Amino acid sequence: MRFIYTKAFAFFSVCVAIVAIVTFLEAKGYGGPIQAVFINAPRPVAAAVSSLARPVRNFFSTVYNLKKITDQNVQLTSQVYQLQQQLADFNQATRENQDLKQELGFVAGAKNQFTPCTALAQNPLGLTDTLIINCGQDNGVTEGQGVITQGYLVGKIIYAGKTSSTVLLITSSQFSSDALVSSTGDSGVVEGSFGSGIILDQLSQSAVVNKGDLVVTAGINPQIPKNLLIGQVGSVLSAPGDLFKKATLVSPIDFSNLQFVFVAQ
Repeated sequence: MRFIYTKAFAFFSVCVAIVAIVTFLEAKGYGGPIQAVFINAPRPVAAAVSSLARPVRNFFSTVYNLKKITDQNVQLTSQVYQLQQQLADFNQATRENQDLKQELGFVAGAKNQFTPCTALAQNPLGLTDTLIINCGQDNGVTEGQGVITQGYLVGKIIYAGKTSSTVLLITSSQFSSDALVSSTGDSGVVEGSFGSGIILDQLSQSAVVNKGDLVVTAGINPQIPKNLLIGQVGSVLSAPGDLFKKATLVSPIDFSNLQFVFVAQ
């Protein structure tokens, strides 16, 4: 009789009672509504949990997508920079090829011998109008030789090293060279004007000089060939009472952006 008072008997009794109640309800036709209650009871809870979890899920999804978009943006930005650099390099190479083609075209038709050189540095010390080129004694370059670009005289060698040289530009106040007006043969001296231009000086007062006249080298200095273009007369500066006639010269060369030059041999 002790079994009746045990926990196992109590559990067994509860199970029997539940089975009996369920059987009775099924027999009376109440089983379906009760099942529906138990099935649908968790749904509001599930809906509430889902409504609470949705913003959290959306937040983390947004964070992930933002990180992904940021990574893609960084990658695309890097690609844009690379393409821009390639385009800049291509444009620079194109300009250099065009400039070099023009230079070589002039040299091919010239009577004198010229050594092609590349500009390494422009006015490195900031004191005078000078240019460092990659040609030196190994290339036959010596002091005093004329330097041209696009057929125009741009300077002369003032120092010749073993593999590089220094060019004094024609715009320097320290530069001077013989010259003449091509249409009349009147001779003078070409000088720089403190980096701001070129002056044709020491012309005879009887010399006829007009705006637009071409001025070329006179060939007195054997290291600077004759008939190299220097520029065109801009305006006459001297007055009738001056000892010599003076005029400004205009050159088409951009002296601040020299890339390729030729040294006259």
